[in-house]
Amino acid sequence: METKSEFLSEAMVKLLNYRVEQEEYSSRIYLAMSTWLDDKGFVGASKLFKQYSDEEIVHANKARKILLANGLRPVTPALKQPKQDFLSLPDVIQSALAHEQEITRQCYALTKAAHDEGNFMVVELGLWYAKEQAEELSKVQYLLDRLEAFGEELSMLRRLDDEMGQLVS
Repeated sequence: METKSEFLSEAMVKLLNYRVEQEEYSSRIYLAMSTWLDDKGFVGASKLFKQYSDEEIVHANKARKILLANGLRPVTPALKQPKQDFLSLPDVIQSALAHEQEITRQCYALTKAAHDEGNFMVVELGLWYAKEQAEELSKVQYLLDRLEAFGEELSMLRRLDDEMGQLVS
């Protein structure tokens, strides 16, 4: 494998490998949330967060493929253990929002760095990530809006859990 690319600077390679790492870590965060939810009886929410976990691997593969297409082997990252315990379903949803906001900031930084370098291949990828992040933020905001509109009583959380299960595609 080459260690240099005609179209990717060392800075871009580092940012793309970081994107792989962060998307895979996102998958693990959502898997931990899914497992906690399942353990606490929130079966619908658990299925939805498992789906989110699976989607994050797809996101990681986008950056991985750009590296491979340029003759570079992506780094398979070591990942830290995500948080394992949560206070409640609303806590999981709030944690997901905070995480997606951080990922959005990271994706904007990737896109800006690529734009500043004039690397249109990575700009295009960054724009794809930005579009995905708009969707991710919207999904979590919808859940927060449901909590705000209907409250956090157990009967409402059960209904929200059922609704979240119906969102699984």
